[in-house]
Amino acid sequence: MKIHALIAFAILLATGCASQSAYKPANGSGYGYKESRISDNRYRVTFKARGDDRDRAMDYALLRAAELTLLKGYDWFVVVNRESLVDRKETEMQSGFSSGDRVITRDCGLLGCTTRSYSTPPTYSAGVSAGGRSRAESVLEIRMGKGVRPSNGDSYDALSVRDSLQKKAG
Repeated sequence: MKIHALIAFAILLATGCASQSAYKPANGSGYGYKESRISDNRYRVTFKARGDDRDRAMDYALLRAAELTLLKGYDWFVVVNRESLVDRKETEMQSGFSSGDRVITRDCGLLGCTTRSYSTPPTYSAGVSAGGRSRAESVLEIRMGKGVRPSNGDSYDALSVRDSLQKKAG
């Protein structure tokens, strides 16, 4: 009965975590987006997500880059440098059975010794594993600009990117 309650609680907890929007400013745990200014028109944008979906982390980093570009009054941005990282920490499911122990005690006093023995009840244990913890992180260094957008493959129209990726972010 306790195992069923533990499994139900684990599923409820996992469902609660999954329903939270991943696209948000980074908080104390570091999950979400953040940016740091490098120069007037250059920023480093980072997005860290739970799980190992590298593409989602990259999409959210691009979305934040587009939003930041528009907030700063620019029209487009160029990705100067990009990094994607996935960090996995595996946990194992543990379970066990103990058939119990035989305990022998010997009490000695003035009139002699008494020996007693008894058995401890068997014990069972089980663990629940969600398969480990993973996180995906994307880091973009961007340069922002106005007017005619460069024609290279790493330049993006900020308004188009924002409108396209905002639908995915929910």
